Amino acid sequence: MRIRKAVQAGLLAVLVPGAQAGMIDFAGGKTAAGLDLGGRRVSVLGSKEKFQEYRDMRDGFLVNDLRLKAEAADSPFFLDFKARNATRADENYRIEVGSYGGFKAEASFDRTLHNFSQGTFILSGAGTGNLPIANQIQAGAQASEQTRAERGGVPTTDTTGEDIQQQAIIRSVLSATDPTSFRLDREKGTLGLEFKPSRDGKAWVKVTDERRRGLRQIGAGTYERYAQGAAGLAHTEDQFFVSGMELADPISYQTTAINAGAGVYKKAWSADLEYTFTKFEDNTASLIWANPFRNTDATATNNADVANNNAYNRGRFTRGQMSLAPSSQSHEVAASGSLELPMKSRLSASAGLGLTTQNTSLLPYTLNSAMAGVGGAPANITDPSILPASRFNGDVRTLTGSLALTSKPSERLGTSIRYHYYDYANRSDQVLFPGYAAFGESYWRTVRNDKNQPVYNDVGSYTRHSSELGADYEVTQPLSVSAETFWDRWDYRGMRLDSTDELGAGAGLAYHAGNSSRWHAGYRLSRRTVTGYTTGNTPVNPEAVGLSNYNWADRKRQKANLGVAVTPSDTFSFGLDGQFQNDDLGAGDRFGLKNQRSIIASLDASYEPSERMTVSLDYSRELRNSRMQNAAKDDAFNVAASALDDAFQGDNFNPFNYWNTEIAETVDTVGLELALKPAEKWDCGVGYSFSYSQMEFDNTNPNADMVVGAGYGNGAKLLNGVAKAWPAVVSRLHEARLRASYQILKDMRVGMNYLFENYMLNDFANTGAYLAGSTPENSTRYVWAGATQFNYTAHALGAYLAWKF
Repeated sequence: MRIRKAVQAGLLAVLVPGAQAGMIDFAGGKTAAGLDLGGRRVSVLGSKEKFQEYRDMRDGFLVNDLRLKAEAADSPFFLDFKARNATRADENYRIEVGSYGGFKAEASFDRTLHNFSQGTFILSGAGTGNLPIANQIQAGAQASEQTRAERGGVPTTDTTGEDIQQQAIIRSVLSATDPTSFRLDREKGTLGLEFKPSRDGKAWVKVTDERRRGLRQIGAGTYERYAQGAAGLAHTEDQFFVSGMELADPISYQTTAINAGAGVYKKAWSADLEYTFTKFEDNTASLIWANPFRNTDATATNNADVANNNAYNRGRFTRGQMSLAPSSQSHEVAASGSLELPMKSRLSASAGLGLTTQNTSLLPYTLNSAMAGVGGAPANITDPSILPASRFNGDVRTLTGSLALTSKPSERLGTSIRYHYYDYANRSDQVLFPGYAAFGESYWRTVRNDKNQPVYNDVGSYTRHSSELGADYEVTQPLSVSAETFWDRWDYRGMRLDSTDELGAGAGLAYHAGNSSRWHAGYRLSRRTVTGYTTGNTPVNPEAVGLSNYNWADRKRQKANLGVAVTPSDTFSFGLDGQFQNDDLGAGDRFGLKNQRSIIASLDASYEPSERMTVSLDYSRELRNSRMQNAAKDDAFNVAASALDDAFQGDNFNPFNYWNTEIAETVDTVGLELALKPAEKWDCGVGYSFSYSQMEFDNTNPNADMVVGAGYGNGAKLLNGVAKAWPAVVSRLHEARLRASYQILKDMRVGMNYLFENYMLNDFANTGAYLAGSTPENSTRYVWAGATQFNYTAHALGAYLAWKF
């Protein structure tokens, strides 16, 4: 691996010259070392990826830990080396060598893994930017295409038998395809040098290289809406036909950062200046994939299969495309300093200037050649040279600043005032396009939304100001109180709103009665108001009137905490902690997230009846609740003699089609540990933990009584707006642990450990690898990878030898 070789070269560059010159002689100095070797056997039934999501639990010989520390006998030189999980996918190495008070050179290397899942991916080339499939598969699936004219008005009905034929082709490919692992590996190497020219001065340089490689799932597709009509109504329900597939997104990133700086640190004042250059490279600029259902390009049609219409038969390209994360580079200069003032006060300040740029080539409008010259599209639509810009010139400038003044005018009183400024200025090009390939790259569209907004990229900027004023006062020696007030303002440019303002205040207390008990409590209240939010149902904001982004909605937030820790005796102690947060969002808004609430309570207790036994117990419960107001679209308010929601009667969200969702999640976690020392050289333990999570969904029609009174017995006027019962999502994790070790020599210990885990997830959204249409859902041409199966049962047995010398 190139990063590991670079680290090794750095180590040699640091160590060899010093050793050759005889400058570093550790022979007569202090040395300490440790070695932990072992072996393990693992058995997993089910999802190995979920069991090893963030760890490498492999079989075989293991180097768990290696440590070497040495100090020279007659000089200030030192060496410190650490290694964990050597040669594994979660390995970590670090070495420091230097001279106390002089210099320090360091190098490190670590790997981090994230196993996502395993699924069946029918395209070739996973891990690259080109995902093909055999032409005969495309040809066979296209020959079995059931068009809108053949399908009729109900997409769930296989009128010609072609759906069954097409599904058989894809299922045959799925059954003959080996599984694909979706995972991410991160390798990070660092080389650094720090030099102290004087007792108060320091200079440093550091180079970091991080590489991420792997695959993750992303989805691509389109849909067609089939309105189900009835007398007097535009339609009574919607049915949908979905086409597309899950793709393997290649992750091939490299981030290189160089940081250099210098500073002076006196008792009364300090100052430093540093520069950072960061280069991000995505080695796969775009992803091109084969459509398994087509081997010739075509355009979308109307219900009679007449071309150049966006309503039906979408997603008829042979090859699809998407751009991936663009490469970029950034420069940042930062300065900071502090000054000691009278009354035990200190003033701190910092400022930073950043510039991030990218100049990535733009992809052509589409690879679907059938769209060329159709509906006003360019004749050479697949040629990137006809774009209004060949590259996107991204340019973002950031300016940061902060001030902080802390003071302690008396032994009992402490105060602080802080201010932070952040300006994000997006000076990127705004490119106006004549149109784009829409509806599954099968139709040329000249506007980007239903309100006829021109096709261009948004260039948004903002400035944030935040400040805090706080004080704490010791009322008596065991009791202290605190208070704070704060302000947070965001000013937006080129976005859907003008500004947000948040004001708040809080208070707290702490009580320490020696070592026997400790108490703390706090409460914080804030309100955020929004100014100039662009009204919905407009070109700039095509969303529904009265729908606000939850992060831009008016908000009232309450936060509270309470805790106590008590030690009534030398053998027993326990603690209780609780946290509460409640957000009320968009009180005057019609739709969107309206409330989020969380309550977390925990208990921990420890009992030590003797030096040979300790029992500990911990338990926590988390309650999360959220409420959202929704509506089914495409049925305008037309109920006579009703004043319900008259302010919105001009849009197509009838209050007779409102439906609300409340999601309640409960997570209970309990853990029990027993540590035993049956004899002087023995150390044993057993532990068990259990976590249970249940998420429930409550869907209701808030105006159901009025709707039923108006003659619609389902509780909503449109069947798509009828509240449905969703099954609960439940997960369970059992974990049992056993350990035992024996000290065979003064500095040597042998031991064994055993781990049992069982994870079960019942989620109605989990699917296998299948061609949609095999279930009652009205989707008939979507290929899933089936990488959502996470249940497993695992056993891991290990042994080790630990030696300190």
